[in-house]
Amino acid sequence: MKKYLKLFTGMFLCALGCVMIIKADFGSAPWDVLHQGISKTIGVTIGQASITLGIFIVLLDIFLGQPIGIGTVLNFLSIGIFMDLIFYFNLIPERSSIIYRIFLLVVGIFFYAYGTFLYMVQGMGCGPRDGFMQILTKRTRFSVGVIKNGIEIMAFSLGWLLGGNLGIGTIATALGLGTTLAFILRFYNIDLKELKHKTIKEEIVSLKKKIKWGWWFNLIFLYCNIFYPFKRSISN
Repeated sequence: MKKYLKLFTGMFLCALGCVMIIKADFGSAPWDVLHQGISKTIGVTIGQASITLGIFIVLLDIFLGQPIGIGTVLNFLSIGIFMDLIFYFNLIPERSSIIYRIFLLVVGIFFYAYGTFLYMVQGMGCGPRDGFMQILTKRTRFSVGVIKNGIEIMAFSLGWLLGGNLGIGTIATALGLGTTLAFILRFYNIDLKELKHKTIKEEIVSLKKKIKWGWWFNLIFLYCNIFYPFKRSISN
Protein backbone atom coordinates (compact mmCIF):
# COMPACT_ATOMS: atom_id res chain seq x y z
CA MET A 1 0.00 0.00 0.00
CA LYS A 2 2.87 2.35 -0.76
CA LYS A 3 0.69 4.54 -2.93
CA TYR A 4 -1.71 5.15 -0.02
CA LEU A 5 1.25 6.17 2.15
CA LYS A 6 2.39 8.56 -0.59
CA LEU A 7 -1.18 9.81 -0.99
CA PHE A 8 -1.55 10.73 2.69
CA THR A 9 2.01 12.09 2.83
CA GLY A 10 1.16 14.42 -0.03
CA MET A 11 -2.05 15.54 1.67
CA PHE A 12 -0.24 16.17 4.95
CA LEU A 13 2.39 18.23 3.11
CA CYS A 14 -0.41 20.27 1.51
CA ALA A 15 -1.97 20.92 4.92
CA LEU A 16 1.42 21.72 6.47
CA GLY A 17 2.22 24.10 3.62
CA CYS A 18 -1.14 25.85 4.04
CA VAL A 19 -0.60 26.34 7.77
CA MET A 20 2.98 27.59 7.25
CA ILE A 21 1.74 30.18 4.76
CA ILE A 22 -1.00 31.31 7.17
CA LYS A 23 1.48 31.48 10.08
CA ALA A 24 3.91 33.54 7.96
CA ASP A 25 1.22 36.23 8.20
CA PHE A 26 1.91 37.85 4.83
CA GLY A 27 -1.54 36.83 3.67
CA SER A 28 -3.00 33.34 3.37
CA ALA A 29 -2.70 31.00 0.40
CA PRO A 30 -5.35 31.75 -2.26
CA TRP A 31 -7.74 28.94 -1.35
CA ASP A 32 -7.18 29.60 2.35
CA VAL A 33 -8.23 33.23 1.89
CA LEU A 34 -11.50 31.78 0.64
CA HIS A 35 -11.59 29.24 3.49
CA GLN A 36 -11.03 32.04 6.00
CA GLY A 37 -13.77 34.11 4.37
CA ILE A 38 -16.20 31.19 4.55
CA SER A 39 -15.10 30.49 8.14
CA LYS A 40 -15.87 34.06 9.20
CA THR A 41 -19.13 34.15 7.25
CA ILE A 42 -20.73 30.92 8.52
CA GLY A 43 -18.81 30.46 11.80
CA VAL A 44 -16.88 27.21 11.26
CA THR A 45 -13.17 26.28 11.52
CA ILE A 46 -10.89 26.76 8.53
CA GLY A 47 -10.65 22.98 8.19
CA GLN A 48 -14.45 22.63 8.15
CA ALA A 49 -14.68 25.43 5.57
CA SER A 50 -12.13 23.56 3.43
CA ILE A 51 -14.21 20.36 3.61
CA THR A 52 -17.46 22.19 2.79
CA LEU A 53 -15.94 23.92 -0.24
CA GLY A 54 -14.36 20.63 -1.31
CA ILE A 55 -17.77 18.95 -1.49
CA PHE A 56 -19.10 21.77 -3.69
CA ILE A 57 -16.11 21.58 -6.07
CA VAL A 58 -16.41 17.76 -6.29
CA LEU A 59 -19.92 18.26 -7.65
CA LEU A 60 -18.55 20.78 -10.16
CA ASP A 61 -15.81 18.32 -11.20
CA ILE A 62 -18.41 15.59 -11.77
CA PHE A 63 -20.42 17.98 -13.95
CA LEU A 64 -17.33 18.77 -16.06
CA GLY A 65 -16.44 15.08 -16.46
CA GLN A 66 -13.43 14.82 -14.14
CA PRO A 67 -13.05 11.24 -12.76
CA ILE A 68 -13.73 11.07 -9.03
CA GLY A 69 -11.49 8.64 -7.20
CA ILE A 70 -10.88 7.57 -3.63
CA GLY A 71 -8.09 10.14 -3.51
CA THR A 72 -10.58 12.89 -4.33
CA VAL A 73 -12.74 12.08 -1.31
CA LEU A 74 -9.78 11.49 1.00
CA ASN A 75 -8.28 14.80 -0.12
CA PHE A 76 -11.04 17.17 0.91
CA LEU A 77 -11.63 15.25 4.14
CA SER A 78 -8.00 14.70 5.17
CA ILE A 79 -6.45 18.08 4.37
CA GLY A 80 -9.08 19.94 6.39
CA ILE A 81 -8.61 17.57 9.34
CA PHE A 82 -4.79 17.76 9.09
CA MET A 83 -4.95 21.57 9.10
CA ASP A 84 -7.13 21.67 12.21
CA LEU A 85 -4.77 19.21 13.98
CA ILE A 86 -1.66 21.23 13.04
CA PHE A 87 -3.33 24.38 14.39
CA TYR A 88 -4.59 22.60 17.53
CA PHE A 89 -1.17 21.18 18.48
CA ASN A 90 0.59 24.37 17.37
CA LEU A 91 3.13 22.43 15.30
CA ILE A 92 4.21 25.61 13.52
CA PRO A 93 5.05 28.30 16.11
CA GLU A 94 4.55 31.98 15.35
CA ARG A 95 7.49 34.40 15.58
CA SER A 96 7.87 38.07 14.78
CA SER A 97 11.20 37.63 12.93
CA ILE A 98 10.83 38.72 9.31
CA ILE A 99 13.43 36.16 8.20
CA TYR A 100 11.51 33.36 9.93
CA ARG A 101 8.24 34.50 8.35
CA ILE A 102 9.79 34.62 4.87
CA PHE A 103 11.20 31.13 5.50
CA LEU A 104 7.70 29.87 6.41
CA LEU A 105 6.24 31.42 3.27
CA VAL A 106 8.84 30.01 0.85
CA VAL A 107 8.97 26.53 2.40
CA GLY A 108 5.18 26.50 2.76
CA ILE A 109 4.75 27.17 -0.97
CA PHE A 110 7.18 24.36 -1.81
CA PHE A 111 5.50 21.88 0.58
CA TYR A 112 2.08 22.76 -0.82
CA ALA A 113 3.25 22.30 -4.44
CA TYR A 114 5.19 19.08 -3.76
CA GLY A 115 2.33 17.64 -1.70
CA THR A 116 -0.05 18.38 -4.58
CA PHE A 117 2.29 16.63 -7.00
CA LEU A 118 2.81 13.65 -4.68
CA TYR A 119 -0.85 12.74 -4.27
CA MET A 120 -1.86 13.59 -7.85
CA VAL A 121 0.62 11.19 -9.47
CA GLN A 122 -0.75 8.22 -7.49
CA GLY A 123 -3.58 8.10 -10.04
CA MET A 124 -6.27 7.68 -7.39
CA GLY A 125 -8.15 10.85 -8.25
CA CYS A 126 -7.20 14.49 -7.89
CA GLY A 127 -8.31 16.60 -4.97
CA PRO A 128 -11.41 18.65 -5.82
CA ARG A 129 -9.47 21.86 -6.55
CA ASP A 130 -6.69 20.12 -8.49
CA GLY A 131 -9.22 18.00 -10.36
CA PHE A 132 -10.85 21.26 -11.44
CA MET A 133 -7.42 22.50 -12.55
CA GLN A 134 -6.68 19.27 -14.42
CA ILE A 135 -9.99 19.10 -16.31
CA LEU A 136 -9.57 22.73 -17.42
CA THR A 137 -5.97 21.98 -18.49
CA LYS A 138 -7.21 19.05 -20.58
CA ARG A 139 -10.02 21.06 -22.15
CA THR A 140 -8.00 24.14 -23.02
CA ARG A 141 -4.66 24.95 -24.65
CA PHE A 142 -3.35 26.70 -21.55
CA SER A 143 -0.53 25.31 -19.38
CA VAL A 144 -1.08 23.94 -15.88
CA GLY A 145 0.68 26.99 -14.42
CA VAL A 146 -1.63 29.46 -16.20
CA ILE A 147 -4.78 27.50 -15.26
CA LYS A 148 -3.77 27.07 -11.61
CA ASN A 149 -2.77 30.71 -11.22
CA GLY A 150 -6.01 31.90 -12.83
CA ILE A 151 -8.20 29.72 -10.59
CA GLU A 152 -6.39 30.80 -7.45
CA ILE A 153 -6.63 34.49 -8.30
CA MET A 154 -10.40 34.08 -8.55
CA ALA A 155 -10.42 32.11 -5.26
CA PHE A 156 -8.57 34.71 -3.20
CA SER A 157 -10.57 37.55 -4.75
CA LEU A 158 -13.83 35.98 -3.57
CA GLY A 159 -12.27 35.11 -0.20
CA TRP A 160 -11.14 38.72 0.28
CA LEU A 161 -14.69 39.92 -0.37
CA LEU A 162 -15.86 37.53 2.38
CA GLY A 163 -13.26 38.84 4.86
CA GLY A 164 -10.29 36.52 4.28
CA ASN A 165 -6.72 37.62 5.02
CA LEU A 166 -5.28 38.94 1.76
CA GLY A 167 -1.68 40.18 1.51
CA ILE A 168 1.54 40.10 -0.49
CA GLY A 169 1.98 36.46 0.56
CA THR A 170 -1.29 35.62 -1.17
CA ILE A 171 -0.02 37.00 -4.47
CA ALA A 172 3.34 35.25 -3.99
CA THR A 173 1.56 31.97 -3.25
CA ALA A 174 -0.87 32.31 -6.16
CA LEU A 175 2.02 32.82 -8.59
CA GLY A 176 4.52 30.57 -6.81
CA LEU A 177 2.33 27.48 -6.43
CA GLY A 178 1.48 27.14 -10.11
CA THR A 179 5.05 27.87 -11.18
CA THR A 180 6.57 25.45 -8.62
CA LEU A 181 4.11 22.68 -9.48
CA ALA A 182 4.81 23.10 -13.20
CA PHE A 183 8.57 22.90 -12.48
CA ILE A 184 8.15 19.73 -10.38
CA LEU A 185 6.07 18.09 -13.13
CA ARG A 186 8.71 18.96 -15.74
CA PHE A 187 11.48 17.71 -13.43
CA TYR A 188 9.80 14.29 -13.17
CA ASN A 189 8.78 14.41 -16.86
CA ILE A 190 5.04 14.08 -16.12
CA ASP A 191 2.35 15.51 -18.39
CA LEU A 192 -0.92 16.24 -16.57
CA LYS A 193 -2.87 15.77 -19.80
CA GLU A 194 -1.62 12.18 -19.99
CA LEU A 195 -2.14 11.38 -16.30
CA LYS A 196 -4.89 8.79 -15.79
CA HIS A 197 -6.89 8.45 -12.59
CA LYS A 198 -8.87 5.47 -11.34
CA THR A 199 -12.47 6.05 -10.36
CA ILE A 200 -13.71 4.87 -6.96
CA LYS A 201 -15.21 1.76 -8.59
CA GLU A 202 -11.97 0.93 -10.44
CA GLU A 203 -9.89 1.34 -7.28
CA ILE A 204 -12.20 -0.94 -5.26
CA VAL A 205 -11.98 -3.63 -7.99
CA SER A 206 -8.18 -3.27 -8.00
CA LEU A 207 -8.02 -3.59 -4.20
CA LYS A 208 -10.21 -6.71 -4.28
CA LYS A 209 -7.87 -8.35 -6.78
CA LYS A 210 -4.81 -7.47 -4.71
CA ILE A 211 -6.44 -8.80 -1.53
CA LYS A 212 -7.51 -11.97 -3.35
CA TRP A 213 -4.05 -12.62 -4.76
CA GLY A 214 -2.56 -11.63 -1.42
CA TRP A 215 -4.45 -14.46 0.29
CA TRP A 216 -3.33 -16.94 -2.38
CA PHE A 217 0.28 -15.80 -2.01
CA ASN A 218 0.12 -16.21 1.78
CA LEU A 219 -1.33 -19.72 1.45
CA ILE A 220 1.38 -20.76 -1.02
CA PHE A 221 4.04 -19.22 1.22
CA LEU A 222 2.74 -21.15 4.23
CA TYR A 223 2.65 -24.40 2.28
CA CYS A 224 6.19 -23.97 0.94
CA ASN A 225 7.71 -22.95 4.25
CA ILE A 226 5.78 -25.08 6.75
CA PHE A 227 3.93 -28.03 5.27
CA TYR A 228 6.41 -28.98 2.54
CA PRO A 229 9.43 -29.25 4.93
CA PHE A 230 7.16 -31.17 7.34
CA LYS A 231 6.20 -33.68 4.62
CA ARG A 232 9.86 -34.13 3.67
CA SER A 233 10.83 -34.86 7.27
CA ILE A 234 8.12 -37.55 7.51
CA SER A 235 9.19 -39.20 4.26
CA ASN A 236 12.81 -39.29 5.47
